[in-house]
This record gives sequence, C-alpha cells and structure tokens, in this order.
Amino acid sequence: MFKFYRRIHHDLMEKNKTGKYFKYAIGEIVLVVIGILIALQINNWNEQRKFNREIADVLIEVRSNLISDSLNIHQTYIERLEDINIQSTVINALEKGSIPYDSLEYDLGRVLIYRRIVLIDNGYQLMKKFGLERLKNKELRNKLVNYYTTSIKEINDDTADDEHEFFTVYLPYIRNHFLDWEWNERGIPADYENLKSDQYFLTSLKLNITNIKDTSKALERGANNIRQILPILDKTIVSYN
Repeated sequence: MFKFYRRIHHDLMEKNKTGKYFKYAIGEIVLVVIGILIALQINNWNEQRKFNREIADVLIEVRSNLISDSLNIHQTYIERLEDINIQSTVINALEKGSIPYDSLEYDLGRVLIYRRIVLIDNGYQLMKKFGLERLKNKELRNKLVNYYTTSIKEINDDTADDEHEFFTVYLPYIRNHFLDWEWNERGIPADYENLKSDQYFLTSLKLNITNIKDTSKALERGANNIRQILPILDKTIVSYN
C-alpha cells in the first residue's frame, strides 16, 4: 500500500499537481489517524476484558468465602440454640432443687461453653487491594462493606465475649467445684447439694444465656446479609464475563 501511495506522490509531483498531492497527503494522514484510533480501541477492549476477568475472579473468591461463612454461621447458630436449651434445662433443675444426676452430667458439660467460628475474608481483602471503588455495582459494594466491617465484627465481638465468660467465670468455677469436666461431654460436680444452692453458678448461667442470645442474633444478621448479597453477587459476576 505504501509503495502505491509513493507512486501516486511521485506522479503528482512530477505532473506539478500540488493541489491533488495535498489532498492525497491529507487522506493518508486521516487513514493513519483512523488506524491509530482503531488500534487504541482494540487495546482498550483488551484491557477492559482483562480487567473484567480479574474482577470476576476476585468476586468468585468472595462468593466462595461467603458460602463457607454461611455454612459455618448456620452450624454455629444451631449449636448455640442447643446450648441455650441445655442451659435452660440446668437452670430449671437448679431452681426446682430437683437434679437428675445421671442426665445432668452431660448437660453440665455443655453450659457456659463458647463456640469458635472462623469467617473468611480473603476475597474481600483482594477486592480492597484491587479497589472497591472500581466495583461498578454500588449496591453490591455497600452490602459487602456492611457485611465485612459490621456483621463479621459483631459476630467476632460476641464470640469473644462468650470466650471471655468461659475463661474468667466458668473455668475457674469448674476447677474449684467439679470433680471432673470434659468439654461438650460431661461435668461432675464435687457436691450436687451445694450446686443446688449456689446462687453464683445460677446467676452465671442466666447471664450466659443472655450472651448466647446476643451471639445468636449477630449470627442471624450475618446469615441474612449473606442471603441478600449472593443473588446480587451472582448477577455481577455474570456481567463481568
């Protein structure tokens, strides 16, 4: 093509057709500019496709983390409800002064315990490094920020309170008033009769139920946030593919 244009240039200059030469020159410039613009556009498309792929990969990681969190939250929530029921049984037995020794040993191994929960934020941390502001779905962005900065904090804080209660209240009590105790299995008091009239132990159980209920509510809110996020997240991932 360039040889063709050079031949035209040569012919026009030899024939002293300067006007036509400039028209061809302008035409060449326009073609070159158009070519450059097309190349830039193709490059922009490729860069956008690469960006979209990276965003989609990060969001897929976020989705995987949320699914894992949802399962862990559900399991912990079920266990916490069981703990409340067991502690209520023990409280009821202590208040009535009628303790079924054989069956209560298992229940005493389940009172005032805490439940660790591991929530994963790897995908969210990647998204933050990538730039949350680059996530075009504002609703999704706001819900993710709310879940990872508010819901997870509430769950972790309430779980930490349960753990603190266990180590500072119940564990010292076990060492002083139980013959044997095994996590989640059994608890054998040194003196059942003293246990009946121990107001400190009874009050600790009641306060702990309140703590567990707060933790359960935080777990519920976290699970609800995940349920709201996932449909929006799925649509967003599709939009980037």
